[in-house]
Amino acid sequence: MNRLLIIILSLLIFIAFSIHVHAQKTDTGISEPPYIYWLDGKLHAKWVENGKLKHQENLNLDFPKKYLGLGVDTEVLTNSFLKTAGTTQKYSKVSNITVISDIHGQYDLMVELLKNQGVIDENLNWKYGKGHLVINGDILDRGDKVTEILWLAFKLEQQAIKAGGKLHYLLGNHELMVLTGDHRYMNQKYVQAAEIMGTSFTDLYGFNSVLGHWIRQCPTIVSINDLLFVHAGISPEFFNRGYDAKKVNKIFFDQILSPLPIKPNQEEDYLFLTGVDGPVWYRGYFEEGALTEQFIDETLAFFKTNRIIVGHTSFETVTTHFGGKIIGVDSSVKNGEYGEVLIIENGIKFRGTKSGERIKLEANTD
Repeated sequence: MNRLLIIILSLLIFIAFSIHVHAQKTDTGISEPPYIYWLDGKLHAKWVENGKLKHQENLNLDFPKKYLGLGVDTEVLTNSFLKTAGTTQKYSKVSNITVISDIHGQYDLMVELLKNQGVIDENLNWKYGKGHLVINGDILDRGDKVTEILWLAFKLEQQAIKAGGKLHYLLGNHELMVLTGDHRYMNQKYVQAAEIMGTSFTDLYGFNSVLGHWIRQCPTIVSINDLLFVHAGISPEFFNRGYDAKKVNKIFFDQILSPLPIKPNQEEDYLFLTGVDGPVWYRGYFEEGALTEQFIDETLAFFKTNRIIVGHTSFETVTTHFGGKIIGVDSSVKNGEYGEVLIIENGIKFRGTKSGERIKLEANTD
């Protein structure tokens, strides 16, 4: 009898625990900012407030200001569908550069870093004048405030242009994954939000959405002054294939992230550039003995640059490698506890901490 009672009690405890876990997983008391998309010649929006679907068709002019705090009207959103990014991404004579990478939905930490380092003001508006802010890939996945970061970056891009500055958002491996249907690192919140909105997560970043189209126009490789920016790095195989930045950006724009089928003569490029030795996945800079300094020098000479700035591989701070020729800017912002930015002022490089401190990179790696 006692044994039967124990079995029954165990079953009841198991059932109660299962119900509790299921309730946690299916909690729909979430909120998610609007996703705006183009349909039948008009802008429409869907979003979630406290677990409830909200939607609006044929958006009025002030919708982006009211619901997203963008400081722009719907004309800017409409025009974003008409713009295509250039494949040649080269900029010179830029005095001030700030670089952040691998944010992964950690909106609050990103805002704290950018505020304390003077890139944005207390109202989250551009404060950096003619400076350039580089987001070196991987806004998407992991954290639960991805959409907030995307709309903030979208707004800052518009404000930077008006001030004579620039925001660069580079493609990372997680942008590639999300846009090509690989959602293994997606926060559970977005599964629930998509279900409430009656759509799929893939469609939230579809070709007819503002955010989806915008991300697809992001470059993979950018040059600013004597710096080359790429999310993961340039592998020996990449180098041996003779890709230049313009060609890679074009293949990502026209083929990899295009709504059109891959052309037969581009399949090899597609497989390589989206693979482990491609520019958004490579990790060889940080694998002991994988590369020689001669290879680094040859790569720099090929791209006519002095340093390569990468994210993708996490450290506790901004780091330097190969005598300062490689700078890693993934400082584990994704964990939401601490992070840094790389700051370059008139060629002098600093680690910018979340408290606002600036620490000069060591002289022997500069």
